[in-house]
Amino acid sequence: MKRLVPVDRLSPQRRRRLVQGLFIVVNLALVEAHLPGPLWLAVGALFWLGLIGITLAGSELVCGSMCWIGAIQDFCAPFARSRVRLDARLGRAVTLGLAIAWMPIGWFVAPALAAHDRTPLDLSLGWERHAFQFALAALVALSVTFLGKRGICKYLCPFNSVVAQLRRVLRRQPPAPAVASKARVPCAGPCATCTQSHTTSLERVPVA
Repeated sequence: MKRLVPVDRLSPQRRRRLVQGLFIVVNLALVEAHLPGPLWLAVGALFWLGLIGITLAGSELVCGSMCWIGAIQDFCAPFARSRVRLDARLGRAVTLGLAIAWMPIGWFVAPALAAHDRTPLDLSLGWERHAFQFALAALVALSVTFLGKRGICKYLCPFNSVVAQLRRVLRRQPPAPAVASKARVPCAGPCATCTQSHTTSLERVPVA
């Protein structure tokens, strides 16, 4: 029987993989997908404001370890093939619009959902309630075969675009001028650091 290796003896990369795996399990096994009521909407808003604040402070923890969608892409990186290129600005805008609109639309279609106080945590581990998460996880894993490494982060995730806009507002910096040429710069960070540089004119692409 193999002896368990103490966490403090693990390499930084293995520790990061353990944290990523933990967040994947939490999201797939414990978080139930449903429209939240006003109470859990407020809790969720505070949660996301906290994540934005962590990233504004310069930490790569959110995208590098806490994001379960990014974690699945990292675990599937050996199968990554960049076959499709999307309009990243349009993709992030559409995703952000859907993220903002899906709850008001849901409450409009089914007003009773706006009054319930069910927690999104399913501690009973009722696997049949998590079909949406598992289907989404399968789609995320499949995405690397045509969008490449961290393709969803690069083309569809609006998180770092929002953070970049807030950082610019806080620093009162004008938008960077558009540059016709696009340089391909390898990613040098522990996660897809390239996806955090939307304010520059460079198109940073992770090395395959």
